Amino acid sequence: MVTLGLIGRGAWARVIGATLDRLDGVAWTSLSGPGVAVDGVLIANKSRDHLASALPFVEAGVPCFVEKPLATCLEDFLRLKAAAEARGSEVFAGHLHRFNPAAEAFCAALPQIGPIQSATAICGNGKPRSDTSVIWDWLPHPLSLAGRLFDTPAEQVTARSLVGGTCPQHVAATLSYQGRSFDLEASWRAATPCFQITAIGPEGRLVFDDKADQKVMLHRSESCQALTYDPEPPLTRELRAFVAMIQGSCPNPSPLSEAEAVMRSLDAIERSVAAKGRLMMASCPA
Repeated sequence: MVTLGLIGRGAWARVIGATLDRLDGVAWTSLSGPGVAVDGVLIANKSRDHLASALPFVEAGVPCFVEKPLATCLEDFLRLKAAAEARGSEVFAGHLHRFNPAAEAFCAALPQIGPIQSATAICGNGKPRSDTSVIWDWLPHPLSLAGRLFDTPAEQVTARSLVGGTCPQHVAATLSYQGRSFDLEASWRAATPCFQITAIGPEGRLVFDDKADQKVMLHRSESCQALTYDPEPPLTRELRAFVAMIQGSCPNPSPLSEAEAVMRSLDAIERSVAAKGRLMMASCPA
């Protein structure tokens, strides 16, 4: 039996708890901080509290699942990463769509449209938050898949706030990956929840639409093909992977080393917004 602690009492934390209830061989308890012996802990409270909640467990060597965003600024993320490296702790980045079967089918089909030339993403809902901006709330979703699209970190970023000034409620950004663009738009003003990525290649385009009934569509010439994928809910797959990591059945499938590119891109977007669209560098240090 794997015993987990869950920090967080909001709507998403309750969804995580309900999903854990359906996993075989898993028991969990609600926590407010360290003090109870557990095999691993899940951090799913307010975004601004992720670092403070995770650090005591990371420093104690307890495997941690940290919901996106891992932190609300790059400096806090780097503190988390340094603590994990110093202690040798496993931190699992809660990037849900890395475990979405439809997103996996989308990524697996990318070779069918040839080398990716560009991509676009639109995402959002109508639920503004008080603990962060829409940059850190929504853009981790498409950025967590960017590495699979472009196979390299973003180099340059330009971004502007469309609503909300320097704490955007609606933002547009363009990231450059060795000359290939990824145009992003995220909003808390969306009439209905949305998350869609379109990848363009010389042989066609591929669309992942998480809110559609058929989530993955391949368009080539005049044909359109719906691609199949496993129906398992993404959160179930993600939490099973975290448990398997704790049990030693697999290495960490969502490590901080891969999450760093996401965090540096978010930081560059925020800096560009503050500078009214000025070009910013985003690449991870060598």
